Amino acid sequence: MSNVPPENPGEPNPWGSSPSWEQPSGWGAGEPQQPYGQGEQAPPPGGYGQSLPSYSQYGGQQSNWSSGPSVPGELASWGQRALGWLVDALIVVVPTVVLYAVGAAGKVAGLAVIAIIYGAVMGIWFSVQVGQYGSSPGMRIVGLRCVHKNTGQPIGGGMGFVRGLLHAVAWAVCGILYIIDMLWPLWDSLRQTLADKVVSTVVIRVPSEPFSLVPRRR
Repeated sequence: MSNVPPENPGEPNPWGSSPSWEQPSGWGAGEPQQPYGQGEQAPPPGGYGQSLPSYSQYGGQQSNWSSGPSVPGELASWGQRALGWLVDALIVVVPTVVLYAVGAAGKVAGLAVIAIIYGAVMGIWFSVQVGQYGSSPGMRIVGLRCVHKNTGQPIGGGMGFVRGLLHAVAWAVCGILYIIDMLWPLWDSLRQTLADKVVSTVVIRVPSEPFSLVPRRR
């Protein structure tokens, strides 16, 4: 059945006096049919599927989305970090233990006190160096640098002291906790110790330097 209304106005309208399908203005005879509003365009040949947005607009290669965490350099391996720690331990821990043992064996209380003071002062000094310059003597020999994971810069002497204190507290509270702290880089994605995570630091590879108790590059 055709939906075209009767052309003879004298004939009765079988659809009633006010048909609901009445065409809107602009659709009369002789006028081009424009089913879209002013300024709109009909879909291109082939349908809407031919004008889909490009891939780059929704996370393609031009997208600003980040693909993962970024660090300011090549992360040091656990073995490299352990080697740097060992060199520092030879400077700090070995003399402290020897002096304390000699003092305790000879019942020389003053020597034992000197040993404790020496160990504390050297530990603090090295921790401040790591925070202020990014390295301790052992780290400089191996070629390591401790920096903030976001800025790539040293964290400052104060935060370096906090980082070293966290290691010391872990050792004093529980030796197992200290061992876990030291082994954490083995399975961590950023190769951080637990202390590194607290102060947001990472250890990266840099050119090695000759041994020096004081940083040469300021």
